[in-house]
Parts: sequence; structure tokens; C-alpha cells
Amino acid sequence: MKITLLPLMGAFHLRYPNYNAIHVRDLVADSKPDAVLTTAIEQDFLNRPEWQDTPELALPLAVVPWTSRQRIPFHAVPVASPDPTATQDFRKYISSFPNLNAHLMEIDTTLGALKELLETSLTLERIQKEVLPLFSKHQDSLKKEFGDGPSTGWIGERSNLAAERILTLDAERVTVLSSAEHLPALDAAIGDRAEKIYLLKTNSNDEARERSFLDFAMQVDVPEPGNVIRKLRDLRVPEARYHEANILFANGHLIEALELLETVSHGDFSQPYFLPGYLLARLGQLRDLTNNRKGAERAYRGVLALDFAPIEAREVSKKGLSVAFSLSEPAN
Repeated sequence: MKITLLPLMGAFHLRYPNYNAIHVRDLVADSKPDAVLTTAIEQDFLNRPEWQDTPELALPLAVVPWTSRQRIPFHAVPVASPDPTATQDFRKYISSFPNLNAHLMEIDTTLGALKELLETSLTLERIQKEVLPLFSKHQDSLKKEFGDGPSTGWIGERSNLAAERILTLDAERVTVLSSAEHLPALDAAIGDRAEKIYLLKTNSNDEARERSFLDFAMQVDVPEPGNVIRKLRDLRVPEARYHEANILFANGHLIEALELLETVSHGDFSQPYFLPGYLLARLGQLRDLTNNRKGAERAYRGVLALDFAPIEAREVSKKGLSVAFSLSEPAN
């Protein structure tokens, strides 16, 4: 078996123009897999639309749609922690023992360096060569000091079980996507039982560059918003109109934002997966601000009627049905 290991960076993909969701998808495609696996989501979640609320947004945004189009099997092979709050409880317990807590704080100095590194604009090569070793060092230090248990979330034991699931798959070429935090332990668990492939380079293309710009525009509080809006208008996708409306709204152009979303809402805005929920929730807020309460309620109900809408959009809509949105509360 040949296994390609790829790190998932959660929401950081939005901040890394050289390693965004499209780059991840293209790397998966370049690996020519017979099957694609992830340790990031539960297997039964794939049968429910809410799996798309995973923090590993590269999966619903690009990877899973691609595997579906290519008819390549996609499997989730996670091993859940026996006690999801154990690590937090362990740290709280240790804090009452000065000597042990001092050891823990010393080990955690690695996390400070990691946090600084993650704030930079990383490439896949830097993630492989700089980020993953820091995760590995931190986890190894915890295991050496406290054992593979509550302090590590049983990461060693869980990775061994996930590795067994991967290695028993009936496929010659497998691509595995795992969160960067968990990938070193999974790599070690697979060991030399398979030929492992580590990719370092991504290829830039128009789609990846467009994704990077849309990710940038998603921040709303962007420098030189006028320039960003002009560039968004060159993109002929509904998501660009949504980000344009948000930037207009954030800069005081409420009516323009409303008119833009009203137009988009009469077309096809079904993709990407998060857009229907977010767009309708924002449309409801803008209608509320222009005293169109019935229209706002229709938009909020539209969000709640969707098979899938991000949690934030659903919360905004539930609140909007109870109380009309006003500028005295955060716009989200």
C-alpha cells in the first residue's frame, strides 16, 4: 500500500494563499488515490448534512465534492477520545501541583513557538518541515512526562487504531487527510508498514488564486475595501457578490448591500456549501434594517428550512425570528 499523508489546517486554510482548500483538493487529485480517508470527521456524519460544520473546511469546500464527482471512495476513519474533556480536566488538576505544573508549562513553551508560526503565511513545505515537528515535539514531551492518557487525549492509542483501519483497507493507493495536530502521531503509528509519500509543493492555478482572494475578502475588515470590491466584481460567482455585500454593509452602504443580495437571491447560490445559509441570514438582517420585517422573516425561515446551514447562520436566523435585527447588536 502507498499512503499519501496530507495535513489539514482547519480555518487556517483561509489565511494561507499558498495552501488553501483548492490546493488540498489538487494535491489529493495529484496523488491519484484509489480511496481517500480522513481522521477528522465521524463516519456516520457523512450520512448527515451537518457533517459540513467540521472545522476542517477544506473537506466540504473542495475535497469531498471532488471525490464525489470522481466517484472515488471517501472514508472517515477517526477514533474518538474516550473522554473529550479529559485533557482540559487534567490541566486543571495539575495546576494545583506546583512542581508538575512547572513541568507542564515548560513543555508548553513549544506551543508558543507554534502559535507564532501559524500566524505567518505558511506553505505546505513549511507546514511539513516546521509545523508538524513542533506538534510532534509537544506530544512526545507530554507522553514522556505524563504518559499517553488524559494529557495527550490518548493520541498514541487513538492513532494506532486509526492506522489499523487505514492499513486494512482494500486499496493500493490511499490518500489520508488528518489535522496537522494529529498527523505526526498517525504517521508514527503507520510506521514502515506502508510506503508513505509526503508532498511538499503546491501548484498555483486560476481557481486556487480565486479561492485565495475570496478567502481574503471573507474577512470583511479588509484594507482598501474599494479595491477589494472592484476585484470582487471581476469574479462571476455568487460567493463574490456575498462578500461584496458584506464589505459594503461594513462600510455603511446598507442599501447597496441589500440590493446586491436581493439580486443574488433570485439566482442559483447553492455553492459553495456554506453560501445559502450565510447569504439568507445576512439578507434577513438587511431587510430588518430597512423595516421589511416580513421579508426578513422569510429569509430567516429559509435558512432554517435548508438541509444544511452553518451553525452561525442558524443561530442568527433563530434570533432574528424572535427579535428584529438592529445595529445595536453584532452583525456576525
